[in-house]
Amino acid sequence: MTTQPRLRCLEEAPELFLDSYVADSDSAVFLSLWGRDTAIHELMAKLTLPISEGGLDSLNMMGERPVRLHLNRDRLGKRTTRTYRQTRFGSLLNLWLFDQRCQEPDRANRQCYAIFNERDSLQDKSAMLWSRLRDLATYPLLDHWRPTIVQLLLEHEAIRMLDQTSERLSGVWIDLSLASVQEAIGQRIHSGELAIQ
Repeated sequence: MTTQPRLRCLEEAPELFLDSYVADSDSAVFLSLWGRDTAIHELMAKLTLPISEGGLDSLNMMGERPVRLHLNRDRLGKRTTRTYRQTRFGSLLNLWLFDQRCQEPDRANRQCYAIFNERDSLQDKSAMLWSRLRDLATYPLLDHWRPTIVQLLLEHEAIRMLDQTSERLSGVWIDLSLASVQEAIGQRIHSGELAIQ
């Protein structure tokens, strides 16, 4: 039996409802919002206005445990879909707000986020994570190195689980810019622990 996601209201936009989110401490990584066309566009406008003119750089989720999430407006990506055209409340839209490193890794700094849908039984999290790691690495990573590399990155905290998520989502932060990671991988290659064959 599947349970419906719990909707949460936003203090800054009471006509919008949040059904899922992922945050890294108090920074929003991914938000899924539902609302009428006008409410969605009003929020998107406030996210582009300067703070001194009523713009927003954070959102407060109301509920039994209020949560304040900061938005990095320089990295903020937005996607909308018109899911339900005619309802009792008018046309409903789904808005995704996300850190652009969820979609496109920051290759210059070798950092990204990976978001997983916990209800998708066909999603291969391990393969998705390995694909992100190979995309970010400055050197080729061979598939048979996967267990060793992932364990090494966990030990050096170059892979870190995100601490705030809704029931349906989970996420990780990947940072391959750490000098200790580069050195540790290099040592394992030279020692033969990470061999070509």
